[in-house]
Amino acid sequence: MVTATGRRYETAADRALTYDDYLGLTTLLGLQRPLSTHPDELHFIVVHQSTELWFKLLAHDLRRIVGLLDADRLPEACTVMRRVNGAMTALLAQMRSLRDLPPHSFHAFRGLLGGASGFQSGQFRELEVCSGLRDEGYLRDLRAVCGGALPGAVVRSLGQRSVAEAHRDAARRAGLGDWSALYTEERAATTLYVLSEQLMDYDELWLRWRTEHVALVRRVIGGSTRGTGGTAIDYLERTLRHRFFPYLWESRDTLAAAPAGEEGPRGGTAG
Repeated sequence: MVTATGRRYETAADRALTYDDYLGLTTLLGLQRPLSTHPDELHFIVVHQSTELWFKLLAHDLRRIVGLLDADRLPEACTVMRRVNGAMTALLAQMRSLRDLPPHSFHAFRGLLGGASGFQSGQFRELEVCSGLRDEGYLRDLRAVCGGALPGAVVRSLGQRSVAEAHRDAARRAGLGDWSALYTEERAATTLYVLSEQLMDYDELWLRWRTEHVALVRRVIGGSTRGTGGTAIDYLERTLRHRFFPYLWESRDTLAAAPAGEEGPRGGTAG
């Protein structure tokens, strides 16, 4: 840029975009600030910070999937859902890396964390509600451990459509009368079937994540010690029953109960 006096100043537009500029690496790599001198604390911070970045991508993509389902663009929803499950797989592997954090290493800096806890992650709660976890038992437990009120992220998400709601509505528009009817030879070739199985994969990946999280907590701090946020492990164990798409799981019960050679009932609505 040239000023009125003829002097030239370099602006951002004059510079070629660099890898560092585009990703904000100077800022990003300066966000890891261990509270102790223990070398393993950096691992703990990086895993949790990158987890929140994956959460951000998941929330973004799940909202896209709701819009695609509402527009009956099922093939595109399948494409995005495949990436969502890839992100979940990466998240699971990332958390597993914390199994290599020795208990004595974690306790060397645990006391410095105060009340900071992964339980306070607003994005995690947003993902649960956006996916479809809205039953009263879940909300009651959450109120109990959050001092009687739901976190703001949950309240906001409850006002928006979930993936489960959009999926059920798309199935109705596709003429599916009962979820067990999805699991027939003629339906197995449909995009709705493929997407539904991807949603089952997503639900199962979260079940694995929760199960391994409980195991990790027991491995690092034991079963009787409360987390840094005061959460008891029995609360974490109760979350293992959560399902985002219970109607897909329950449809298996209907199929198993049908006599040999017969399909499940086709009556009713897919809800």
